[in-house]
Amino acid sequence: MNARQTVRAPGVRRTWLFVPGNNAAAHAAALRSGADAVVADLEEMTSPQERPQARERIVTLLREAAGAGTFGSVRINTLEHDGHADLEGIMPGKPRAIFLPHAQSTAQLAALDDALAVIERKLGIPAGSTEVVPVIESAQGLVNLGALLHVGARIKCCMLAVEDLAANLGARRTPGGNELLYARSRFLIECVAAGCVPIDLPCTYRSAQVLEQDLDISTQLGFASKSVVFAEHVPAIHRALTPFMEDVQAAHALIDAHTAQQANPPAADGSIWIDYPERNNAQRLIARDALLRAFDDSRNG
Repeated sequence: MNARQTVRAPGVRRTWLFVPGNNAAAHAAALRSGADAVVADLEEMTSPQERPQARERIVTLLREAAGAGTFGSVRINTLEHDGHADLEGIMPGKPRAIFLPHAQSTAQLAALDDALAVIERKLGIPAGSTEVVPVIESAQGLVNLGALLHVGARIKCCMLAVEDLAANLGARRTPGGNELLYARSRFLIECVAAGCVPIDLPCTYRSAQVLEQDLDISTQLGFASKSVVFAEHVPAIHRALTPFMEDVQAAHALIDAHTAQQANPPAADGSIWIDYPERNNAQRLIARDALLRAFDDSRNG
């Protein structure tokens, strides 16, 4: 199986890099970045007057992404604001997923599902094969999230926005991001409960130091997938979300030591003690490594 034939399953899409819809140079840079998924943006990053040309360029990007083994997707406008024209223009490129901004109601997602079904039939695209990724950008969207994620089988991933969400909440933005910690936690819990992959909000501070702090929070909460707005952030995010071989070896050793400890508990004399949370973290790391390796094997096999 080659790169063109392999589709990244939701659980192994670590990075979703957003790029302007009408910037061919940014498209080429995105494909070079190594991001698992590229999201051509027709909403915030593309002005209304540029959208007709952008749709044509996005079709080319989607075809190049398919050839490179990159998951190609598009953020359209809401259906009441250019979304139908966006779909007509970009669907010949067979995007793997459509991002719907400002998702707040089940009616919005049902309407998008219907529109995609019509276009898939017209273009001969397998029915239901185009995924839908709701983008949560408001308190209403977050409160309704449980219902949104059950609208249809197209929804396998969901994304949490950052700046529009903060504005809706009236939150004062800070590099530490504490103002959005509850929103990120609730979003992740709702997605996991629905069997949907949660895509964490992007770090919109360019600083490598802020990104490092943001990734520490993201991985501590449990995110394994993240949206990106700066291409140079992709390698750091991959490092944070991909276990290194030495980390996996250390995790196996820790689990073996914990098993031995349970069989022969050491005396309470200050000897090294391995707690269950440490063992559980090691198990999660090993499971994550196995998932990513299975994808690599299927791609190279």
